[in-house]
Amino acid sequence: MKGIYSYKIDFSEIALEKEEISSFMGLGPVPDEPFNSMIDTAIELLTDNKNIEGGFTIKPVTDFSAKEGFVEIETKKFNTGRMITSFLRKAEFAALFTCTAGYEVEKWSHKYKDEGDFVMSYVVDSTGSMLVEGAMDIIYEKLKTMASLNNLTITNRYSPGYCDWLVVDQQKLFSFFPNKFCNVSLSESSLMSPVKSVSGIVGIGKDVKYLGYICDTCKNTQCVYRAKKMYVKH
Repeated sequence: MKGIYSYKIDFSEIALEKEEISSFMGLGPVPDEPFNSMIDTAIELLTDNKNIEGGFTIKPVTDFSAKEGFVEIETKKFNTGRMITSFLRKAEFAALFTCTAGYEVEKWSHKYKDEGDFVMSYVVDSTGSMLVEGAMDIIYEKLKTMASLNNLTITNRYSPGYCDWLVVDQQKLFSFFPNKFCNVSLSESSLMSPVKSVSGIVGIGKDVKYLGYICDTCKNTQCVYRAKKMYVKH
């Protein structure tokens, strides 16, 4: 299970749904015009994107405290917060991941902004957010298959910046990756480049459980997981 894995993803592999893009924008699952056509245009603009990729490295979990809200991987302590830490309990390994939609989204979003079309710029940006999440869904399934072949299961994925996990922990997370792993870099302020990139952690073990997302208790209305309607399965 240990190692570093990376994958190039073709746009055609990603299930990019207009309904999810529209919901993420706060328009509901069925957008009215002109947004309906604008989303179609944004999807078409990104169809030729050849820079979608992602990957992960798998490391042993060496310490853990749900009470104190941290997970230690090798010698680095991640302050994931009580909620995420409790979801990662019983994890024997952790998959640290990153995934990006590349600079294509920024190129088109900035183009429309420079032309004064701020609405279309926002539509492209929102479409890019869902594009990178769709790509990460594929990376997640590859990890799930790998774990299953080793008679292990995985938790859901969690990212710095959500559920009280501070973004500053990106620095620790990226220290496990080779330089510009999957063509994603990190600034001193812990922001990823390209902007449409995600990173985070997945727990792996014999007794871990997939619990889904508890969106009904979260107040972050711009969270992509809320838009994808992922909830805990009781």
